[in-house]
This record gives sequence, structure tokens and C-alpha cells, in this order.
Amino acid sequence: MRKKLAISMAVLSAVLLVSGASILAFASPGTQDDPFITLGYLNSVFRPQVMSDVRVAEQEMVARFEARIAQLEAQQAAGGGQAAIGAADRFHVVTLTRDQTLSASVGTEIMLRIGTAEATGSVPALVNYTTGNTLSAGSALVTNHMYLVTIEGNGLRATADTVRVLVRGNYTVS
Repeated sequence: MRKKLAISMAVLSAVLLVSGASILAFASPGTQDDPFITLGYLNSVFRPQVMSDVRVAEQEMVARFEARIAQLEAQQAAGGGQAAIGAADRFHVVTLTRDQTLSASVGTEIMLRIGTAEATGSVPALVNYTTGNTLSAGSALVTNHMYLVTIEGNGLRATADTVRVLVRGNYTVS
């Protein structure tokens, strides 16, 4: 009985081995739906194509970046060299002299720290965060109160010899 079982197992193993080898021998290495990719293809075709695509994307990003820099430089030059373009993500200390005007973009925040100044622009010239009130053009700013510009071009005019303000947002000084 053991001998029969051993022979049966040997025959079954041989059949499985031969059928597995034939399946592997006659199977195609890849299909359109399930491609078989070689290392040579990866190195000689795929990798160069990916690198080329990365170079093109890099050149496009550099071109956009350089165009944006040129645009900002042109905006600054248009202000006669006196314009200051502030970054919107942090506060800048801006020093003004008597009768200089700071004009700001919508959403710019301003805090008077030293000196005196008055609001400029159309009504409401500025919104006082601290009190919740609005200021009309010609109204005095209060030291250490936070103001918000809600209309493009509104801002403040220095009424003291030296005025220092904190500004977060885009602005120009003239």
C-alpha cells in the first residue's frame, strides 16, 4: 500500500511539474492589460522620459517664478522708487515722515505705534478692530489700536515728524 501511495505521489508530482513547466513555456511574457517590463526598458526608455518631463516642469516653474519677480519689480519701479511692497504674511515696521501717505490693499492690517496719523481714503477709511468702529478720512488713529483696510487704496497720512506703524499686507508709501 505504501509503495502504491509513493508511486501515485511521484506520478502526481511529475504531472504537476510537467504541466507547470508547459504553462510557463507557452505563456506570453506580458499583455497589453498586464505588461511585463524589463530592467532594460526602465533604464533606456522609461527613466529618460520621466527625467525629460521633470526638466520641462522645472523650466515652466522657473519661468513663472521669474515672470512674477519681474512683475513685482515693475510695480515697485512704477512707484518712483518710493513704493514699498509688503509681504502679506508678516508685519513690517514702516517709518513715515510728516505728510507721507501709506496706501494699502483690501485686508491689510495697520497698527499705529509711534507718532500721530489720520485716516485717508473713502468712507469708511479704516475699521478699528480694537473698538469695532469705523474711521472716516481725516479722523485720528489711536496708538496701539489695530485697523483694517476694507477699500482698496485707503490708509493713513502721517501728521507727526516721525510716525511708525506695523503693517501686514500689501501697501505703498508716497
